[in-house]
Amino acid sequence: MTEDWTSRKRVAAALDHREPDRVPLSMTITEVPYRGLRKFLDFPPDQNLKPNRFGEVSPAYDLLEFLGFDTVSIKLSPPRVGITPPSQPDGVHYDEWGVGRKRIDLGGGAFLLEVCHAPLEDKHPQEIDLAQYPWPDPSDPGRTSDLEERSRTIYQETDLAIIGRFGGTILEQASFLRGFETWLMDLVLYPDFARELLERIADIQIEMDRRGIQAAGKYLSIFKASGDDLGMQDRPLFSPLVWDQILRPVLARRWKAARQALDQSGASHVKLMFHSDGAIRPFLPDMIADGIQVLDPVQTSAKGMEICGLKEDFGPSLVFHGGLDTQRLLPFGSPEEVKTETIRTLRVLGAGGGLILGPSHNVQPDVPPENLQAMCQAVQEAGHYPL
Repeated sequence: MTEDWTSRKRVAAALDHREPDRVPLSMTITEVPYRGLRKFLDFPPDQNLKPNRFGEVSPAYDLLEFLGFDTVSIKLSPPRVGITPPSQPDGVHYDEWGVGRKRIDLGGGAFLLEVCHAPLEDKHPQEIDLAQYPWPDPSDPGRTSDLEERSRTIYQETDLAIIGRFGGTILEQASFLRGFETWLMDLVLYPDFARELLERIADIQIEMDRRGIQAAGKYLSIFKASGDDLGMQDRPLFSPLVWDQILRPVLARRWKAARQALDQSGASHVKLMFHSDGAIRPFLPDMIADGIQVLDPVQTSAKGMEICGLKEDFGPSLVFHGGLDTQRLLPFGSPEEVKTETIRTLRVLGAGGGLILGPSHNVQPDVPPENLQAMCQAVQEAGHYPL
């Protein structure tokens, strides 16, 4: 008897390293290309868009179903109580951590939110009393006020697999507070300060993770323990010593806390995902040992992240989420090139299960809708098992 496959079952099989009916599809996308994709496919405009500050939107279910996507993300809501000053006349916006950002338009609808005020950058570590800093309140009730209801509605009204995304970054948040160059110097010159800063940030993010999981964990298929970019294009961003002595312990603490929260919420089936761009191959064995089960976004353009080697060395231990290049292929390749590479990727990374295919980053305005359609068509045409 043929199994009645749904998106949720399809993702569950891939997460368990089994072969579903076809390779699952997943995607995050920003507002401009999403609007363009709907227009290209003759879908009516989405009137319910609520882009976050980085431009990411939640695609409507009609588009997801039409193109064959299998996942949807759910996040915390904003806090009820703000602790930061409002946006300033010069266009600088301060977030709840006290970090100021200014929008830098890149043309074509693309933009960056550049950090222009790192509140702890100009102080020596000995001058900083981290206990007195006005930290965000992870227990603010606004964050989870409607999370259970939203999660339950998606679970009951769709068959999509839900990815929970609750607390934010740890390492990157430290760099936002200290300034990137100063933060890198801290890791080498002031390791005790760096550890304390990371642990305080981790406490906040872990509590937001816990509250999100408590409200929505039973509806999830994947929990994304945020992400912290550990690699550059051609090498890791951090030395083995810094990784072993400073970074790995705090990340592992977060992952362990997330697993405990999932188990306590009756969500032991939920897989733990971590996001990191770049050449991070040297860190993968430690990440697996510390509880990471799903790797996102599989930046195949980075050194050491070639798909054949990743599947051979880590395929039994990791599920791969992403895998399609957003630096060259999706923005600048032809639809035929996209189809060809999509088929190669799904056949390599998807062998035996263990792949949820998608772009290796938020889809940006430089990605034409023809290429997103070509990616989806390739999965529908060539992604059915046996591959």
